[in-house]
Amino acid sequence: MLVEVIEEARDARIPVPSAIYPHVSVNSRPKKRFGCCKREGRRYVIELSSFVLTCEPHLIKGVLAHEVMHTCRDCDNHGNKWKMCAAVMNERYGYNIKRTTSFGEMGLDEPKPRENRIRYMMKCQQCGKEYPRERFTCVMKKINAYRCNGGGKLVVYEVEHR
Repeated sequence: MLVEVIEEARDARIPVPSAIYPHVSVNSRPKKRFGCCKREGRRYVIELSSFVLTCEPHLIKGVLAHEVMHTCRDCDNHGNKWKMCAAVMNERYGYNIKRTTSFGEMGLDEPKPRENRIRYMMKCQQCGKEYPRERFTCVMKKINAYRCNGGGKLVVYEVEHR
């Protein structure tokens, strides 16, 4: 499917580089993202989350197309150039490529929350926004180097489960 999507993009005159690894990597760890595009050296590797493989083929190709668009020059984010490429693919091939897609749109059930897995909480001292985490992350190790979106100082504490 990846090779088909790359050919479709090129037929639509989207400047897809030749440095895309031709095999899709499948990852069983992600629970909420459908795919990703990684640059490894001079090559791009397209990855799908394993649960996406249960979707309809056209929807899988849409996720692949979303990631292939990220390989184009100046499309590593979801900016205007990426949106233009996605719009061309959507119009020409009937995809529904956009920045985010819901589980429902993919014909999937929402992942169930894992209860009592939250062990740490980052909290903004200014606005009170909380950022739950299951693991102690590298951000928490250097918490003083980070701020909330509103500019407030973040603090970390362990969550007590009863």
